[in-house]
Amino acid sequence: MKLSFARLPTPIEILPRLSRRYEREIFVKRDDLTEFISSGNKIRKLEFLLADAVRNRCDTVFTCGGEQSNHARATAHLCVKLGLKPVLFLRESQPEQNNNLSRRIRSFFASDEAEWKYFKEAVNGNLLIDKLLGAEIVFVSQQQYAKIDEVFEEYKEKYESQGRKVYIIPEGGSNALGALGYVWAVAEMTNQIDLSQIDAIYCAVGSGGTYAGLLAGLRSLGYETPVIGINVTKREAKYFVEKVLKIVDELAEYGIRVNVKPEDIKITDDFSGPAYAVPTEADVECIKITASTEGIVLDPVYTAKAFRGMLQTSRRGQKVLFVHTGGTFGLFAQAHRFMEL
Repeated sequence: MKLSFARLPTPIEILPRLSRRYEREIFVKRDDLTEFISSGNKIRKLEFLLADAVRNRCDTVFTCGGEQSNHARATAHLCVKLGLKPVLFLRESQPEQNNNLSRRIRSFFASDEAEWKYFKEAVNGNLLIDKLLGAEIVFVSQQQYAKIDEVFEEYKEKYESQGRKVYIIPEGGSNALGALGYVWAVAEMTNQIDLSQIDAIYCAVGSGGTYAGLLAGLRSLGYETPVIGINVTKREAKYFVEKVLKIVDELAEYGIRVNVKPEDIKITDDFSGPAYAVPTEADVECIKITASTEGIVLDPVYTAKAFRGMLQTSRRGQKVLFVHTGGTFGLFAQAHRFMEL
């Protein structure tokens, strides 16, 4: 059982000017167009996960992510559409990651204390949408987030003692049920482009579910096309290899039985930047170039890092397909990175 919220099929477009510039054929699967408020890759996973929540007659949904989580925002939106209560456990950012950035922004406002105070206290990006949707937000520390399953269980016990029934969705919706969304996405792509002629499919890797679904979907249909994941976190690729193997193995429960070996999983750590959700200057420049050249807007957390990784690891003459996983709302939370525009 799945729900139908995404506007599908999303198109696959060629980027002619960037293709000429980098001397390779660059195609983009526009999953930034799956919806509006719940746009991006997460909606494909949530169609399966929230169908399970409805089937189990749950009335409350827990999930987690960073303060500007795309997944949390999409979950909150679809929960509201279904009449479910969304509770978002959002990880607080590390202050030390932002010290230099804060000084830079502070200098921009100079002596205008009122404007600086407003800027610091402004709620924007995904977090603004979360609040507009009426989601309950529980901020957790880095230490608490490392034990998020325990936090979930503590709050679940409290909610269910009040008569509610809780459904828990993991970070990024990344389990076997959620990964089915991208198994189906591969089937969708077979009607749009000859995947046997694609040298590699690229995507960002933040929690592993999208990558696992793409790889399993391709193998289940007999394609050997490599999937190259660009790790945007500070977890090592080894962590994601193990997670992808686990998800692919568990997909057998849903009839997707494929043989995937560790060496089939290609994930690079080289483009994660200084920290999760912190883009490098090269990532910022990639966003500017892609937007001004092709009208494709990347985000600073996932797709800019992944797109730059694709440009630097693919070769001249290749035909590559980039899965644009959305995240546009996150741009507004990092508007300061583009103040020189």
